Amino acid sequence: MLLSPLPVIALETMPQEASRGKDEIFKNLKLDAEFFNRMLCSRQGGSQDESEEFRDFDVYLMEKSAMPLLLQGLDALSRHLDSVQSKGSSSNSKTKLNPLVWLAQYLLRNHPRYVKDHRTPMYDKFAELANIERGRRCLLRRKDQMEDAWHELEKENAGQPVTLADIPAVFKRLDDKWFLEGYLLEQVPKDFSNSITLSDVSRRPNEVFFTEFFEAFEDFVKKNDILRADAFLDAERKQSANAQNAIKAREDEARRARAMKEAMEQRTALEEQFKTVTAEMYINSDISRIVSKGAVIVGVEEKEGGPPLQGEHISLIRLMLGIWGCPVIDDSDGDVWNDIALAAWQQWLKGRDLSSAEGVDKQSLRRLIDKDEFEKYLQLAFPVRDGDQLDDEFAKQVVEVRRVLEDEVDIVVEAIDEDTGEVLRLALPDHEVETLRQRLQASNATMPVLAMADRVSGRIIGLMPATEQMIHH
Repeated sequence: MLLSPLPVIALETMPQEASRGKDEIFKNLKLDAEFFNRMLCSRQGGSQDESEEFRDFDVYLMEKSAMPLLLQGLDALSRHLDSVQSKGSSSNSKTKLNPLVWLAQYLLRNHPRYVKDHRTPMYDKFAELANIERGRRCLLRRKDQMEDAWHELEKENAGQPVTLADIPAVFKRLDDKWFLEGYLLEQVPKDFSNSITLSDVSRRPNEVFFTEFFEAFEDFVKKNDILRADAFLDAERKQSANAQNAIKAREDEARRARAMKEAMEQRTALEEQFKTVTAEMYINSDISRIVSKGAVIVGVEEKEGGPPLQGEHISLIRLMLGIWGCPVIDDSDGDVWNDIALAAWQQWLKGRDLSSAEGVDKQSLRRLIDKDEFEKYLQLAFPVRDGDQLDDEFAKQVVEVRRVLEDEVDIVVEAIDEDTGEVLRLALPDHEVETLRQRLQASNATMPVLAMADRVSGRIIGLMPATEQMIHH
């Protein structure tokens, strides 16, 4: 189906009456609060059955300045038509003007979003008035919720009717229900006795019916700026944030419970491995030479009179390093002392605050098979307490963040436990990602990036400021 063309008006055929009273009409063009209120729908936003999309369309037109801009456009169009007609109708009778096109062009040229001029304060004022009006409508539309709170208070008072003195308690209940943090109670009158007209029926002194209260409340709302739409939006955002935090807290708790269970299982398994390997090391002759006779493994080349660099004793030492969290990962048969094994040994030494230049001697080997020291390591690497109760402070560790890794679910980082030298992968909060990237990429960074980590939940709690890092070091 073809659309009909826009109507075209010939200037020479415009009736002279079109400009009659023009000066008088537009002389009184006042775009102020009174104009704003006149443009609002008399139904105050429509019935409850009206769709949400169109319920407050009148407020939307004022909020976006569409209505005042249209009025200005019609004013300008009328003036333009009169000007063109008076100046050129006799000499250019064939000139035609499409008023809809002209008006559309005017609206585009003067759109408040893009044009900032002397009218901008007026548009801002309309936006503020719209915010106030939305707040009023949002508040009055919650009449059913207010009545529910009213009856809930009656039930708590053993069925006794609400009195004038009880009305603040109703608002307090609504404040809590709507997450307004007491703001509603601050904005409403403390005493409604002068505004509520009590029905002339037999009742207790100061007893109030809800209909009487709401009539007075509605009148007060329409005359005052109580709660703006932003207040309700902020409350909804806080409610949503609280709900998300509660979900996150439950997820973290579940994650911590799983991690603690895994930690207990790992500790038990490592303790059994430690016991088995230690027993074998006590009866190994080459280990005995190191522990009892002062033999030393230095470097990766055999020394005359020193222990051999291949054999069962090397396998046992490598196994023990793995139990301590410093595994030797190479392609050998596992019984050779090579550069990779030496690097793992030096990593273990560093975690014990020992010099990495030291070889495998009796002091270090005795610490390697010391049960009490191994238990301390387990407490740091797998922080749990007796009775399956988590020690929150004990679970927190300072780690050195090395780099950011991309994961399918979370942003994770690779970090080093400063106490054990263990390489960790920890989840990083979203709000810390950009800050961490900047600190890692800083060309003038002279100190490592440290962070506080929760080892049980496997998450970074927060980055340590540079000042704290200096103190820590």
